[in-house]
Amino acid sequence: MKAFFAKAPMQFEMRDVDIEPLLPDEVLVRVRACGVCGWDILVAQTVAKEWTPIGHELAGVIAELGSQVRGYGVGDPVIVENSTFCGVCAQCKRGNVMHCSNMDHHRSPGGFAEYIKVRYTSLYPLGGLGYRTGALAEPLTVAIDMVEAAEIPLAGHIAVFGPGPIGLMIAKLALTKGASRVYMTGYAHSRARWDVAKQLGVQDCVLVDRQNLLSYFREHEPNGLDRVLVTAPPSTIPDAAKICRFGAIIAYNGIKFGGDEAIQLNGNEFHFSRLQLRGVHSVPNLGWPQAIELLETRTVDPDLFISHTYPFEQVPDAIRFAAEKRSETVKVIVESGP
Repeated sequence: MKAFFAKAPMQFEMRDVDIEPLLPDEVLVRVRACGVCGWDILVAQTVAKEWTPIGHELAGVIAELGSQVRGYGVGDPVIVENSTFCGVCAQCKRGNVMHCSNMDHHRSPGGFAEYIKVRYTSLYPLGGLGYRTGALAEPLTVAIDMVEAAEIPLAGHIAVFGPGPIGLMIAKLALTKGASRVYMTGYAHSRARWDVAKQLGVQDCVLVDRQNLLSYFREHEPNGLDRVLVTAPPSTIPDAAKICRFGAIIAYNGIKFGGDEAIQLNGNEFHFSRLQLRGVHSVPNLGWPQAIELLETRTVDPDLFISHTYPFEQVPDAIRFAAEKRSETVKVIVESGP
C-alpha cells in the first residue's frame, strides 16, 4: 500500500509499505478521510529529523479483522482514536484513565496512508457521520478536554487565544455550556477563521497585531476574565495571566519549538491572584461519544470547519496549503477513493 512520510524542512515522500499480518486484536482500516493538524505541519517543518509517518485525525472502513476482535465487522465505518488508555495499568485500575501510564499508540503507519493497522480498542463507530465529518472528531475531543479542564462557569466571561479549528470549537462549546461572553484573540490575516468565529456566536474578536491585548481587556473586562483557554504558543501565557480575575483558571494546549518553549511568570502575582494554570495534553483522547453526538446534532456544524479537501495523492499540497494559507483555511481534509 501507499503511505506518506514527512521530514523537515517540509519534505514529503510517498512510499510503498508492506502491511504486516494482523495480530489477533488488530484490525486493518481503509482510510477514507484524514484531517491536516497543526502537529502535522510542525512535524514537517521542524520536528521530524528522520522520515516520519504523519496523520492522526482519521475515519475509514474496516477491511480486515484479527481473530480475537469482537463487536466489529468487515465493512463497518469507524473513527480511529489518536490514543487510547490501556485499561490495565495502575492509573487505569484506579479509574484515572486520563493519566494512563501505558497508552496505546499502536498504529501503523500514520493516517495519510491507504490503510492503517490498529488495535480494535482504538476504534469508535462512525455512527451516522460521513467520513470527512468523522475526521473532525479527534480535534473536537481536544476542544472538549480543554473546556472540561477549564471548568467554564455559567454566565462566565472567557477568552480563547488562537482561532484555529480547536480554538473555534472551544468557543462554540463554551457558549453551549453557558458562557455569556466569549472573546477570541489572534492575527488579522486569519480572515476565514474570523468569519467562522462570528457565525459560532463569538462576540468580540481581538486582533493582536492591530490592538494592544492588555489595554483591550483592561477596558472591556476591568474585573478580569473568569477563564482563558490558550491554544496559542506558550509565549502568550503571561498575558493570559494578566487579564484574569482573582481565582481564575488558565487552560493551555499549545506547542512551539525553536527556543520559544520557555516562559516567565511572576510567581508572587500568580500566587496572590490565586490563579491556576492547567496543562491540557489530550493523550489519551477522551470524549468520543460527546464529540460524535455534537457533530451528529450539528451543535458543532462540520460545514463551518471543513474549508478545503484534497485527494490522497496530494497530501504534500494539502499540508503546504494548510501551513501557508491560514487566511483562507479552517480545516483541510484529505480524502481517499471510494
